Amino acid sequence: MGISIKITSPSEAEELSQIQKAAFKPLYDKYHDARNPYLRGAEDVLCRLNKLYRHFTILDDGKTVGGIFYRMHGKWNPTDELGVGEYYLGRIYIHPDFQSRGIARDAILLCEKEFPDAKAFYVDFPDDMEKNRRCYYNAGYRDTGEKICEEGAPTLALYKKTVTASHTPADVSMPMIFEAEKDELAECLSVIHRSFETVADEFGLTKENCPKHTSFIPLSYLETQMARGWHMYGLYAGKKIIGYMSLSKESDGTFELHNLAVLPEYRHKGFGKQLLDFATETVRSLGGTKIKIGIIDEHTVLKNWYIKNGFIEIGLKKFDHLPFTSGYLERNV
Repeated sequence: MGISIKITSPSEAEELSQIQKAAFKPLYDKYHDARNPYLRGAEDVLCRLNKLYRHFTILDDGKTVGGIFYRMHGKWNPTDELGVGEYYLGRIYIHPDFQSRGIARDAILLCEKEFPDAKAFYVDFPDDMEKNRRCYYNAGYRDTGEKICEEGAPTLALYKKTVTASHTPADVSMPMIFEAEKDELAECLSVIHRSFETVADEFGLTKENCPKHTSFIPLSYLETQMARGWHMYGLYAGKKIIGYMSLSKESDGTFELHNLAVLPEYRHKGFGKQLLDFATETVRSLGGTKIKIGIIDEHTVLKNWYIKNGFIEIGLKKFDHLPFTSGYLERNV
């Protein structure tokens, strides 16, 4: 099996915090730094399990041996903010029994595949820790020449890795779903347009013969939906949005699923089902009992996909202004 990573779940927080304590104890014994992770518990892991971070569990032949997290937003040094495509490797820790085997380097390289938009990664570490320096150097990081000096803490060296060869969509295996923010709606719309463009091409839909098709909707549609309280979600690979879907509450416990989309280059990896399963759990958590959806009935591949995932056909309707038949499906949750 070798070295592998997975998205950290809340149930792993306690185990990882104990590994973190073991890994950072020598550093604490040396510096007695009040901010040393040795002094922190499971809450230190739990606070990273959100949209601002990516926290991964590191495994060796299936056994949990450490953790690693990246900061997605905020500062990468005391003065500079992370920009587009920039990530900060906040911490990596390996249990002492598994150190000096190249596990940290391998885990770093695996994690980087999950950030397809990456242009640069940053990291800092105690300047006198040669083992850390070798690890990051072997993972492609280079010394920026900058140092962070704060009272009561060791001097930190700042390293940077410039991404010269971008990872392909095929490398992404564990994107995460989060609620979309207002300032992300334009990117969500781009995902919707690109995703439904393939449908428009297949069925010969244009702005002239079908101006209200999803592949042509304006940004104002999403802005209005957000203002109305729709539940709107992006599928994120790093900071890049690669999928989208939204839910609106109808009547009597029914929610309508809208615009479920995955960028063409990220399809056939189970991400559409990930969004659909998330929609189901969300509806259930909101007290709903049913999901319904409308599609192009002639789109048999898509219709069969929904049927395979538990939906049943409940009706058809032909509108004079549309060059296709509208099909309606629903599923109990």
